[in-house]
Amino acid sequence: MENGAVIRCRLDLLIRLTDTTTGRAVSSLSVSFWKDGKQLITRLKGDGNYIFIDIGRENFLMKLSVPGFDSQEFIVDYETLDKRMPSIDVFLIPSENNESILTLSGKMRGLTAVEAVQLGNPACSINEFIPKEKRMTFIMPNRQMNMDGNRYGLLHGEKDYEQFVVKEQLNPLSVKLEQQLNEEFAVGSPIARIIYGRVDSKGNYVLRVRDTAETLRFLVRFQTDGNVKYRVYRFEDGESIEEKT
Repeated sequence: MENGAVIRCRLDLLIRLTDTTTGRAVSSLSVSFWKDGKQLITRLKGDGNYIFIDIGRENFLMKLSVPGFDSQEFIVDYETLDKRMPSIDVFLIPSENNESILTLSGKMRGLTAVEAVQLGNPACSINEFIPKEKRMTFIMPNRQMNMDGNRYGLLHGEKDYEQFVVKEQLNPLSVKLEQQLNEEFAVGSPIARIIYGRVDSKGNYVLRVRDTAETLRFLVRFQTDGNVKYRVYRFEDGESIEEKT
């Protein structure tokens, strides 16, 4: 009886694709990935997870394209990733030719990032935070909501919000965070999912949201070098209008 050959493979990268406007995983057989201009073979493992086997662990420029979304480019830097399971979350921005999309765009000197949370439509509200356990409990959550790995903002009125990432959903009423909360909060403060935009090297930005045929008001966060600004926008007839607050 011949000895069977042992084939060893190494998972070198996991990419998770999420529609930033909905928080839903994006699983498509038509997605394409390129490493330094060369198309990669990937395997879709469900729930927006794409794995790459034996591609090496040298830093490279990745480009990806998914039908219905803007293409993206980013550096895969293995020094910043987990050595056992190198993974990257990519938040896809819907294409501007999508009829259900509303766009906020402009230019700001020194801008490095733009994001927003929707006002008046919280995912849930905070009840308690236990620092020792990095555990947050909720009031009136959506019990069908999967919060694992998602990014949220804990609102302080309409002034600003504290960002946090859910490491693990423990049950429908509580989650474990990746980090501590740093700011004080009031019980019942709303929690909203973060929507990410795009900024180029010249400070031009694009932020897109879904048109849900309801009053759309967003608290937009502009990050510049060493400074953060918040502005409230509402969308009417497909146009964004800045509210004076």
